[in-house]
Amino acid sequence: MEFHVVILCGLGKQLTPFSQVRSTGIPKAVLPIANKPMVEYVLRWCELGFFPKVTIVTDSDSEQVIKQALVDHKKWVEEQKQSLTGEQAQPEAESVMDIDILSLNADTSGEVLYHIYKNNIIGAYKHFLLLPCDFVTDLPPQVLIEAYRNREESDIGISVHYRNLLDIEDKKHKIFPIEYTIFLELNDGQCQLLDLYSSADIEFQQALKIRTQMCWRYPNSSISMSLMNSSIFFGSTVEIFNIFDTMQEKSTEQYFASRPISKIVRDLARRSWKHSQPKETIGFMLVPDQATFFRTTNTHVLMEANRYFMKLQAQEKGTSGAQQNKDKLAATVGLDSLVGEGTTLDERTHVKRTVVGNDCVIGKRVKLTGCLLLNNVTIEDDVQLENCIVGHDVRIQTKLKLVHCNVESTHDVVKGTQAKNETLHCLSLEGLIEGDESAIESDSDDDDDDDESSYDEYDGEFDDNDDGLFGY
Repeated sequence: MEFHVVILCGLGKQLTPFSQVRSTGIPKAVLPIANKPMVEYVLRWCELGFFPKVTIVTDSDSEQVIKQALVDHKKWVEEQKQSLTGEQAQPEAESVMDIDILSLNADTSGEVLYHIYKNNIIGAYKHFLLLPCDFVTDLPPQVLIEAYRNREESDIGISVHYRNLLDIEDKKHKIFPIEYTIFLELNDGQCQLLDLYSSADIEFQQALKIRTQMCWRYPNSSISMSLMNSSIFFGSTVEIFNIFDTMQEKSTEQYFASRPISKIVRDLARRSWKHSQPKETIGFMLVPDQATFFRTTNTHVLMEANRYFMKLQAQEKGTSGAQQNKDKLAATVGLDSLVGEGTTLDERTHVKRTVVGNDCVIGKRVKLTGCLLLNNVTIEDDVQLENCIVGHDVRIQTKLKLVHCNVESTHDVVKGTQAKNETLHCLSLEGLIEGDESAIESDSDDDDDDDESSYDEYDGEFDDNDDGLFGY
């Protein structure tokens, strides 16, 4: 069973001011996690699955940066093969994956799916796999592939969901918005997705409307508010695209352009109960709690993702007995910290639970605790940063203290600044003129674009009620 993998790379609205939403930002897919582009973790996961074909979808402005990330990934693959064989790998023995980049300026991820559907991007592959560019997991792809292989006969696809296991306090659900997932547990242990609502849908209607048709067909269904959509979807190319073909009056470009892929999958799932006759179903899989899985969809998770890898590094170095520098004047870097290539640390500087990017210059008596620094950051003497994210090419002048702050890329933080829980922006005219933002990737970026669609457009979707079984 072979898959054509499609990786969706968007701007990352919730990762501002570090993502490309701001003119100073960089594409979301190359924002660093432990000094590696986040898309690199997705590509390495795909390598483990031996997928023959991968297409990376990105906007035209990000294409060159993604190409460079792809070059770096191929170098990593070459290094891995040389370390395994001990010999010079042959040119034809590079990655088993054939990776292409598709440049597409789209407003929603649904519009990307429409382009894939209409232009036969999947090609001759009978199955496809949609992936976001921002997930990190230690769950082998074979687990998900096997779940898709053993799906119910009526399943035309499988939607993957997960629970948040990161240690992030989110009492008001601002970091992880509530999603209302309705699913059915089958007798053979498998599950079926029935319906899905975002928090914006519920806020619009001030209630969760349970469909009478669904309750009649599946009275034992369950509702969860703790599950999150991974935006990973396995699908049957022929069966799903045939549905689009047979529903031409609904499967219009406007339909796809007005919603994310998660709501298109939701509409496919509703076919299992909105008709009087049984229709195709969408399978539902939950990532095991024993596995690590998270999506870097906002700055809070970006920080926690880097800390996660620093914890793993500290455990590895602790068991290997790594020695600390005993020179009292030298900079101190904790086992739970990472310093990039070309970075210099001056004397009496302390780095704890921090990731420092490449080619940074850190002055004397600087204290970095729980921070993330991107590339080419300059920090002068006597600076204290705690739980801060600092963008690329930032200059931080002497004698200042920042706590729980985000510093936009290229910003110059003046001497003596004292700030807490603030975002330090560069002065610009951005936001005064409506931009041409694109959101071709994660459902978390564009779920709020069609608050009314979950309800207002649903009334006209019943098309097989001649027997009046579900009539009102």
